Amino acid sequence: MEFHRKNWHEKAFDLANRGISLDMLGEHQAAACSWGAAAELAKAHLRDDDIYFWIMSGYGAILIQCQRYQEAIEAAKEALDWEAQQNQILSRMTLARALYALGAVDGAKFYFQQIYDMQGDGIFAALPEFEHATLKDLVRFRK
Repeated sequence: MEFHRKNWHEKAFDLANRGISLDMLGEHQAAACSWGAAAELAKAHLRDDDIYFWIMSGYGAILIQCQRYQEAIEAAKEALDWEAQQNQILSRMTLARALYALGAVDGAKFYFQQIYDMQGDGIFAALPEFEHATLKDLVRFRK
């Protein structure tokens, strides 16, 4: 079906999936544009739909790849409560990464701890860019 004939949900889903494909090809900037278009469409037409939160979560994650940390934080916060109900961690990972990159380590620790509480030692696989010792230090503050 042609894009212009699809409903808002289908259009947003297609744009997000295009973003996923572009990201897998290493085209992070193009992926962020596609995710951004999906996010704008979802904000305008799908705020009460689960796909809105899924899109905002994915958009935040790709913004990390583009080092657009403040925008990533804003997108991830939109999906935070919804993801908790789904037992998902992507928005928390985005918030932890963005805050850490911005030097807000104490703020990042809060989300690293939540990830650990939800995933246990799975945090090491979820955040492979961090040394194990660094992650242990980041979650130790609440133990």
